[in-house]
Amino acid sequence: MNTDTAHPDRRRKPCSRPAPVRFARPLRMLLACLAGSAVLAGAGCSSRDTTRSGLFEPYRIDLPQGNYVTREQVDQIREGMARDQVRFLLGTPLLEHVFHTDRWDYVFSYRHPSGHAELRRVTIRFANDRVTRIEADESLPVREDASDPALPGYRPANTRNEGS
Repeated sequence: MNTDTAHPDRRRKPCSRPAPVRFARPLRMLLACLAGSAVLAGAGCSSRDTTRSGLFEPYRIDLPQGNYVTREQVDQIREGMARDQVRFLLGTPLLEHVFHTDRWDYVFSYRHPSGHAELRRVTIRFANDRVTRIEADESLPVREDASDPALPGYRPANTRNEGS
């Protein structure tokens, strides 16, 4: 009598033990190395430099606005000068008050990519179209300095094109 057909429960079952996998350990090691490399690469892209954006941050530009005025320019203004002379030396003021026509404000704002902002102000007051008082912040640069990032047209030294 054939035992395979005698009773369905008494049939021989194939071995339920899985075949040994030879590549499991090397595959795990490869995945661990790839994950470690990704973590190190991500850490290498981050920077402690406050003027740069990080790996997962949006690109931020520097934002200069207003009149770039130096201490050297302000020192040329004298009491008794006419409005046209002041405009020639400092340029057109950023703010001309409608209700205070005897006051010109030269404001310069510079926002670094890190979010840090600098604010520089110069106020010229007039009486009878002549300068009577000059108010200036102490934070004004003495003269135009090529290393000042707020200077219009500034480019860091490592990105300048030396050939032209």
